[in-house]
Amino acid sequence: MRYVIILTFSLACLSTCFAAPLSTNLSAPASEKVFMVRMNKLWLDYDSDSTTNAQKKLFEGGRALQADYPKEINGYQIMMGAIEDCTNQAQARAWAKELIDSPAPETFKSWYKGVLYRLDSQGKPVTVRFTAVDGREVDLSKLRGKVVLVDFWGTHCGPCVAELPRVKTAYEKFHDQGFEVIGISCDTDKKELEDYVQQHGISWPQYFDGHQQHDNKFTVKFGIDGIPHMFILDKKGCLRFDDVRAKGAKTDFEDKIESLLAEQ
Repeated sequence: MRYVIILTFSLACLSTCFAAPLSTNLSAPASEKVFMVRMNKLWLDYDSDSTTNAQKKLFEGGRALQADYPKEINGYQIMMGAIEDCTNQAQARAWAKELIDSPAPETFKSWYKGVLYRLDSQGKPVTVRFTAVDGREVDLSKLRGKVVLVDFWGTHCGPCVAELPRVKTAYEKFHDQGFEVIGISCDTDKKELEDYVQQHGISWPQYFDGHQQHDNKFTVKFGIDGIPHMFILDKKGCLRFDDVRAKGAKTDFEDKIESLLAEQ
């Protein structure tokens, strides 16, 4: 499950965080009921669709919904979900470009541009520079020669917290071999973040700017519309593995870390 903080109506949950449709307000106007039914059906159909055409159908459904209800934003959120889940980078890039040229709100366009940046950064160096909450200076360009996991998360995000033990295990296992982790927090309370990090023994640096996900400097830059979201950089600072998850007792993300550490 992916935890999403998105504007005021959080339905852009992607298939990974969608658990159940919203109930329809029986007292709502007929047009609103139809809108809710259509929107819920799109997510339900997508959630049960295991075909390779699932993201395309979701995107097209979101596009049609937005065309029929131009004053709503949920169609844009649904299309963003399709882009995020799409494994065909050429298709995802084409959809993002389409939406950048659409009448979408500027907030969404910023995310779509971030998605393009992340897609275009595959195999290329990325830049991240900040002063962590504990005062440490973080600059990815100075971590060349290291394998770096960038973790977008939040202390109130259940799936993020659930994956932290696996991230900690990997950090403790591979840190001496040149593995680093940096956290990009989507929390809004600095003391709460600091207390959580201390209480749970999280030793890697954390970025904090007091903004939720849709206003966070780096989530916007990389087009991250759902957390947890992690990507791994190789020793040259290039983005090699995107949307990595740390679930279960044994995860393939550890294999990915090991493979990058073994590279010269």
